Amino acid sequence: MKSITLLLFTMTFTLCSQINAQFAEGDSLSSKNLFLIIKNDGGEYIGEIISDDGREILVITKQVGKLYLNKSEISSISKVEEKISSIKNGEFRASGPFTTRYYFTNNALPIKRNENYGLIHVYGPEVHLSVANKTSVGVMASWIASPIALALKQQILSYKKFHFSIGSIIGSSGYINQGQTYGGLHWGTITLGDRSSNISFSAGVAHINWPSNDDNFMSGIREIGERFSYSFYDETHPYFIAEEDYNAQYAFEDSLNISSNWGWNGNGDNSRYFYKNKQLATVIGISGIAPIGKKASFIFDSMVFITENQDVNYKTKEKDIIYERFDSQGNSMLTPFTAKYGVGSIANTTTRNITFILMPAMRFNKSYEKAFQVALAGFINYDELDGLQSAPIPMISWLRKF
Repeated sequence: MKSITLLLFTMTFTLCSQINAQFAEGDSLSSKNLFLIIKNDGGEYIGEIISDDGREILVITKQVGKLYLNKSEISSISKVEEKISSIKNGEFRASGPFTTRYYFTNNALPIKRNENYGLIHVYGPEVHLSVANKTSVGVMASWIASPIALALKQQILSYKKFHFSIGSIIGSSGYINQGQTYGGLHWGTITLGDRSSNISFSAGVAHINWPSNDDNFMSGIREIGERFSYSFYDETHPYFIAEEDYNAQYAFEDSLNISSNWGWNGNGDNSRYFYKNKQLATVIGISGIAPIGKKASFIFDSMVFITENQDVNYKTKEKDIIYERFDSQGNSMLTPFTAKYGVGSIANTTTRNITFILMPAMRFNKSYEKAFQVALAGFINYDELDGLQSAPIPMISWLRKF
């Protein structure tokens, strides 16, 4: 927990330092008549167009000075609306669609009109479209379109290097579970900085809803606790039943109309566990991006999910059981024993679960229209009952403007 806090503090301090430096040196600079010129072979130039005779253009670039380009070799020419401060290390940090997001989350800067982009993860694709200068709509899915989600983003305010937006992701399980499971993530984001270097703070709420008539789908996540607490194997269990004969176990479970195999006992109901039909979570995020060299950027992306899970209280009961056993000669004997077990009920108290998702990443801009990014991501989960758990989840993705 301390190492996570130190990491978040260090990243926040570093990104804020870069942004403060930009505020100090860049706000007084005026815009120039800059154009982004993309050639058919993927080459890019940023500069002022001095002349255009219909066949070729003369451009003054920061990198190579004056340059004549045949118009037949040019794929597109677009006006650059950024300030001079966006030119770093001789390379323009383009105001394209990739600058509106980190690895997974996004900032409060808008996708500009005609700056649509697609993103391909190992687990599935995304497409994000600009429907207005401050509004975007996207679709996120796995490769089998289950689950699938609609992403919405609206910029509310932009003043110099302060930006504020709201967003929402609304998803469904798709073909899986006949679309009966659904949920969403709804948040607001404050971004400080420009498109090349910024830091964002987000907060919101997430929810997921399961059908109340199906306790088997995602049962491991939905489980609250046992309806009946007992164990034939763990002597440290508060309700340990000291009997090794399986016939005794079956007789005891049959008396409760349950089974050790997830509660199935021919009655069509999973009667051993309590399950939840919905889950709410508070979501907090800190993310940022900073340029490294001419074509690369360092990304720090993080999300924290905080949930409250209901507790189960148990009342001790005893049950006298008679079961059939066989001796070494195969003779049948009826054997009694007393089982002490717990009968559960949903309590008014809760326990807290906190999940940190950390996604430090590098983005490599191959061109204005293409980028590649890799993240050394992972999660750390803290549960008040089960303690700490963690695992790495390395990720890779490709971005493409269209």
